[in-house]
Amino acid sequence: MALLLAVIRPDSWNLALFLHVLGATVLFGSAATIAIVGFAGRAGRGHEQLLARVALGTFLLAVIPAWIAMRVGAGWIEGKEFPGGANEPGWVGVGFIVSEGTGVLLLVTGILAWLSVRRGRLMLAVPLIASLCVIAYAVAWVAMSGKP
Repeated sequence: MALLLAVIRPDSWNLALFLHVLGATVLFGSAATIAIVGFAGRAGRGHEQLLARVALGTFLLAVIPAWIAMRVGAGWIEGKEFPGGANEPGWVGVGFIVSEGTGVLLLVTGILAWLSVRRGRLMLAVPLIASLCVIAYAVAWVAMSGKP
């Protein structure tokens, strides 16, 4: 069925869908990176400052651009596929709720990562919030790919 939909989808949708999927994939990976680095920084092996900088760098160089690309692509493809919001399925709403909610959480994560760099060690809230975002992205991914 998915192959059939890909074949009948208009070519003008390809760039918007690609931008959305690329942004979502990079966002998932970069949020997971922050979570992993954050938990590794809590181990107390003397690299806390370096790992705090890695978390902040990942936030600035990967999370922010990926979130923007994912949201721009989502809005663009949604406008093409469901003009005027007509007959919009529930999985689209799940995607928007997750992206907006995690956008706020990621902003808090970035601020805490910046404060962690200034403190010299990563705060526990950074990997916890990033992990929560990763779980939310997994839920959205299931909702959007399976289209329950």
